[in-house]
Amino acid sequence: DYEWSGYLTGIGRAFDTGVKDLNQQLQDAQANLTKNPSDPTALANYQMIMSEYNLYRNAQSSAVKSMKDIDSSIVSNFR
Repeated sequence: DYEWSGYLTGIGRAFDTGVKDLNQQLQDAQANLTKNPSDPTALANYQMIMSEYNLYRNAQSSAVKSMKDIDSSIVSNFR
């Protein structure tokens, strides 16, 4: 099996460990919230982790997009 290992793919994959960790935290927080949905601490914890997860994913997306835009600009300058 061939696995693509391009520059932009590498940037995106650099975030994978953090995403996996946050995803596990999110699943654990959701399980705690499901056990006791009226617990304000469980809800606050779930919301905090969800927000952190979203910020991390946005950072991943922004990093890849920024490098793509820079690379596209460089290529355009050679035309």
